[in-house]
Amino acid sequence: MTFDYNYITILGFPVFEPMTLLTNTIFFTLSWRYFKRLHKSSQDYAKQMGWFLVLMGLSSMFGAVAHAVHYQLGILPFKVLLFLMNATSLMAIFFCFRAPYTYYKLEDGFSKRVIYLTILWGLILMALTVVNQNFVIIKIHAGIVLLYSLIVHYMGLKNKPERGNRLVVQGILISFLPLIVHSFKLSIHEWFNYKDISHVLMIVSMIIIYKGVSLNTEDLQLRSDFLLKEHPVDL
Repeated sequence: MTFDYNYITILGFPVFEPMTLLTNTIFFTLSWRYFKRLHKSSQDYAKQMGWFLVLMGLSSMFGAVAHAVHYQLGILPFKVLLFLMNATSLMAIFFCFRAPYTYYKLEDGFSKRVIYLTILWGLILMALTVVNQNFVIIKIHAGIVLLYSLIVHYMGLKNKPERGNRLVVQGILISFLPLIVHSFKLSIHEWFNYKDISHVLMIVSMIIIYKGVSLNTEDLQLRSDFLLKEHPVDL
């Protein structure tokens, strides 16, 4: 069964899948709030995780608007919205890789070559997405990068002193559930279907990840301040 054409009418304008629009709006609003908080930090890890969260929220918002409007404004605006959804999703995937990579390489320093290759691969995926109009490629790579982030933070839980890694691991594990719900179209009701359930799980996942990243950022900042106090830099 498909629920793609549930709608309400606002001022004579049909708004399709209103629950999808509502849940994604909540997701984007929270992601923007968390982005602003994390972006105030001097820690690159925090800023990059902030970009990951807000770009995921923005991608979801573009997707929600596309679902709500459908082809009412024409095929081109619909395709533009889908492109923006896919593009911001790929950008989010990049930061989902870069943030844990930065955290993992905190003591050693990260390789710019790895970052450039990741950007290049992201551009190739974006081109393939435009040509094929297929979201499956992005879903596969999102799963791979989430798995990488899970492994890095799990290793941090075992080997690093930061307190937030357990929460980040829990949040990432929850983030895999929407993939299952969406793939098997697990729904409760036509007005609260697999898309809405997926978005609620994504919101829960994001809240937990943010709390973990915040704790990690506090601990990283304390460590940085301590090292600076022990070994002051001459200006």
